[in-house]
Amino acid sequence: MARARRPSVRLWQTELFVIVSIVAILILSVTLSQGLQRTLRQLGETNTLSDASAFALQLSSQFPLTVESRGRLRTQVQQHRRIYGDDVWVYSIDGSVIDEAHTGAPPQSVLDEARIQGLADSPPYAQMTLKTGGYVVAGKAVYDPDGRRAAVVVIASPVTDSLAVLDAVRRRLWTTFWIALMVAGVLGFGFAEFIARRVRQMSKAATAIADGDFGQRLPTGLVPDEIYELAESYNRMAVTLGHAFASLQEREQEIAAVVQSMGEGVIAFDAEGTVRVINPEALRLLQRAGATDEFTGRRAGEVIGDETIRELLRRALAGSAVTDTVTLGSRGVLLHCSPIFGTDGDAAGAVLLMSDITERQQLEEAQRRFVANASHEMRTPISALKGLLELLNDGAKDDTAVRDDFLRTMTLEVDRLGRLVADLLTLAQLETGSLKLNRELVPVAALLGDILTVMRPLAHAAGVTLEVDVSDADVEADCDRDRIMQVLMGFVDNALKHSGSGGTVTLSARPHDGLVTLAVHNEGAAIDPELIPRLFDRFFRADESRATPKGTGLGLSIAKEIIEAHGSTVEVDSLPGEGATFRFDLPIAG
Repeated sequence: MARARRPSVRLWQTELFVIVSIVAILILSVTLSQGLQRTLRQLGETNTLSDASAFALQLSSQFPLTVESRGRLRTQVQQHRRIYGDDVWVYSIDGSVIDEAHTGAPPQSVLDEARIQGLADSPPYAQMTLKTGGYVVAGKAVYDPDGRRAAVVVIASPVTDSLAVLDAVRRRLWTTFWIALMVAGVLGFGFAEFIARRVRQMSKAATAIADGDFGQRLPTGLVPDEIYELAESYNRMAVTLGHAFASLQEREQEIAAVVQSMGEGVIAFDAEGTVRVINPEALRLLQRAGATDEFTGRRAGEVIGDETIRELLRRALAGSAVTDTVTLGSRGVLLHCSPIFGTDGDAAGAVLLMSDITERQQLEEAQRRFVANASHEMRTPISALKGLLELLNDGAKDDTAVRDDFLRTMTLEVDRLGRLVADLLTLAQLETGSLKLNRELVPVAALLGDILTVMRPLAHAAGVTLEVDVSDADVEADCDRDRIMQVLMGFVDNALKHSGSGGTVTLSARPHDGLVTLAVHNEGAAIDPELIPRLFDRFFRADESRATPKGTGLGLSIAKEIIEAHGSTVEVDSLPGEGATFRFDLPIAG
């Protein structure tokens, strides 16, 4: 349906042009009067300050004062007074008058203010009092050739000419004002009020949009066609901006959520090195406590204490993408800092990514140690085999007794090497998860009884009593029987080695809270507390003097991996005079 044609604003403007022009003169009169006053004040202050600055620069060569330079200074003051007509005062640093030339003077308080502010010289001081009897005053510090403040110059002049200009303009403006008011007062009031009301509504609506309120709408009734179209366009714009702003806010929230939840530290800087975005991971790596909002807007030097990171940032802001690794506290951190280029091709900021590589470094170090230790452990039996073979080839094979002894030794070394390889394979399978556990219901009492039967000959040979203590003979554990038996036999074997003759090694089982605690306790010497955390390291031996060629140094490492594969952990207690206890928990069946 076609929209009815509304009166054109051009028609309204033609009909009321004269009235609107007169009203405009009224507004122009007030604005021009105020603008002229501001202009006169600014010109007077600027010119006087310029004169004071030039004169202060001219006088700087006379300091420090001597009898001769004081005379030259006085001559320059008198010349300035004659040429420019300004009243001049030259004060020393302590406020005393060095020289002056004037016919009148502003109030002493005005001179004192100009002297103090001029001596401070920051900001430059000039003040104009645009009224009858007023002055324009400026103060400027005088520096000696060494750049030290030596004095202050105060220049003042009356504002008579400026007041004359202002009064003449005001008289003409008032004449124009009254003429326009009489002609346009009644007729222009209604139209001006109508248009002003619409403009105010638009202004309020625009302010509302600036404040984020996109629900404001402009009325479209009883307005000229052009204003109607403007209101319609505004309303459509408000709807479109509302949708766009909501979409933008949603995207910003999504981006903020991603940045805040990233596992890497992220810091965004502007071209001045000010932090614009920072996430919690970055604060953790930088060892900074507090919310991210507390660090936004701060300089990089206030947030980042490490000089290497600050240097990376400087290079990125210079336009280079840089990568480096630093140590922050106990953590290794990989840094990557990239510039953000603006439309002019220069760096408008930078983004710093921080990755915690502590675990990777520890793993690499552990792998290096493992390879070194494994190589060392394998080298011993291989060297022994090579040596024995060389002896046999050199003629030892002809002696039957020596040859048989060598062959037995070689068999032991080959067995030791085989156990080492088997243990390494077992560790690799446990770590990669390729070793499957055959979990079943295992009677704990029967399990410990079997271990007692197998290990009793070794205990007898060592002069150690081996005992089993089970508080509930019916309890069953959910586990891989062979692997748990391997763990317990390893614990018992270590206990026998570290128990003195006549001692006792006890295997115990205590059910509690749906778990059964299996423990091996010996009455031998206590373990050094500093060594307990290292007991389960590969190839580690708490007492090298007790290490036998039959051991691989991997038994406790394998035991730890097997127990952790069952979802449990090994605990070690050792007190002086009470021996040591190795224990772990298994779930009870059912």
